[in-house]
Amino acid sequence: MTTTNMPPTAEMLLPTETSKEIAERTCARCEMTTTWIPRSKREKVPANWITKNGQAYCLACRRELAVDDALAEMGENGAPAARAKIRSQAVVEFEIRRDPDRRDGDIARASRCSVMAVSKARKRLGLKRAV
Repeated sequence: MTTTNMPPTAEMLLPTETSKEIAERTCARCEMTTTWIPRSKREKVPANWITKNGQAYCLACRRELAVDDALAEMGENGAPAARAKIRSQAVVEFEIRRDPDRRDGDIARASRCSVMAVSKARKRLGLKRAV
């Protein structure tokens, strides 16, 4: 019998390969591979990932895809300053849509912008935070 310095409850919480199946996914855009232990057999991608058209995308690539979509709507003829503004707005709007109940400060931190920019984007989208 092996003895450890961890309390018994901590040992019970440690994941083991024998108790659960380890899943692996690779992002279709950046090719980052991640492994995780699914909570159920239906969980096909890790938290914050999505599957779109049979392809899995990580959170960073989901943000970039939102930016790409916004820039595509703008077209090729935009000035660099206007393109930068659209890029920033697209990230903020993505974060709001991803989790509308998240606090504006948390979204601002994730989007690297001000809380005021998040508030303006919420008004523009018509999405209020649930209290």
